[in-house]
Amino acid sequence: MSVTLIALALFGCSDDGTACQRLSTPVQTYQTREACAARLEDALGSEVALNADAPTVQAQCLTTRQLAAMGNRPVNLTKIAAIR
Repeated sequence: MSVTLIALALFGCSDDGTACQRLSTPVQTYQTREACAARLEDALGSEVALNADAPTVQAQCLTTRQLAAMGNRPVNLTKIAAIR
């Protein structure tokens, strides 16, 4: 049986979340989306998030497959939230 890991990633975004770039910070993985979601506030309070040069910072729990598919290119997080 394959295990799907959930990754917590930080993004520096435009105010509307349509132009986001992954912040360079180690990605943490979790066994469940709930475990990841429990760490969102901590991630947003991290030094990387607080010092990001972006209008807003968003933390997202994504499958590792989703995160890998994004690569390092800019993404529209509003579309990703809609396909969960």
